[in-house]
Amino acid sequence: MNAKRYVIYPILGVLTFGLASRGFRFFWEDSLVLPFMITLMFFTIIFVIAQIVKDNSIVDMFWGSGFVIGSLSTLFITPSPTPLSLILVAFIVLWGVRLSWRLIKRNWGKPEDFRYAQWRQEWGDKVVITAFFRVFMIQGIINFIVGSASYTVIRFNTFTFEGWPTVFVISGLLIAFTGLFFEVVGDEQLRRHIQSGKKQLMKSGLWKLTRHPNYFGEILIWAGLYVTGFALIGSQIHIIFYGSLIVSPLIMSAVLIKISTPLLEKHMAKYEGWEAYTKQTPMIFPWGKKA
Repeated sequence: MNAKRYVIYPILGVLTFGLASRGFRFFWEDSLVLPFMITLMFFTIIFVIAQIVKDNSIVDMFWGSGFVIGSLSTLFITPSPTPLSLILVAFIVLWGVRLSWRLIKRNWGKPEDFRYAQWRQEWGDKVVITAFFRVFMIQGIINFIVGSASYTVIRFNTFTFEGWPTVFVISGLLIAFTGLFFEVVGDEQLRRHIQSGKKQLMKSGLWKLTRHPNYFGEILIWAGLYVTGFALIGSQIHIIFYGSLIVSPLIMSAVLIKISTPLLEKHMAKYEGWEAYTKQTPMIFPWGKKA
C-alpha cells in the first residue's frame, strides 16, 4: 500500500469518529459512536466472508445492508424513539434490504467483478491487507458518513408533527419516497427489459426522463432524509453541527455523479443509438442538461 495511505486512512477514521462523537464531546451516551463501531464491525465481517469466497466485490452487495445495521443500532440506543424515528428506520430498512437483496440475486455465484479482479492482480501478495483498508474500511466509513444525518435525526429528534417544521419534515419524507419510487420502478423496468432478451438500450418509462433513474432516485432519498433534519429544531443538536452533516447527501451525490455514472455510461456506450439517446435524455436529473 502507498505509504501516504497509511496516514490518510487513520485521519479519515479519526474525523469520522469526531462526527460520531459530535465533535469529540460525547464518547458513549448522546453520541453515534456505537452505530459507527457496529458499522465497521459489519464491514469487517463482510471482509472475512469475502476472503473465504475470494471475491472482494461482494462488498457492493451489502452496501445497502450497512445502512440497515446503522439505523437499527441507532434505534437501539435511542431512549424514547419518536414516530418520526420509527418512520425513518422503517424507510431505511425497506430501502437497504431491497437494494442488497436485488444485488445478491443478480451477482451471487458470478465471478468477481472486473474492477476488484484487476485490483487483486495489482495488489499481489498484499491483496488481503490492502483490500481490508482500501475497500472494506473505506466503504464502512463512507457508509456511516452518508447515513449519519439520518442517524442523528433518529437518535435526537423530539418531533411531534406539530408546528411549522412539520412542513419541512413532510416535504423531506415526500422527496425520499419519490426517490424510492424512481429507484424501485426504474430497476424493475430495466429488469423486465433485460428479461425480454432485447439487445438494445432501455429508453422507455422512467428511462425516457433520465438515463439513470435509479441513481436519481438514490440522490433524492438522501436529500429528502436530510431535509427531515428540520425535526431537530429545539433538540439538543446545535444547528451548526447538523448543517455540517450536509456532507451526507453531498458525498452520495458526488459518488454517483462523478464515479458510478461515468463507469456505467462507458459500458452503455457500446449499444447502438447511444449518442442519440444522450442528446434526447438528461444524464441523471430529468430537468438537467442533455448529452
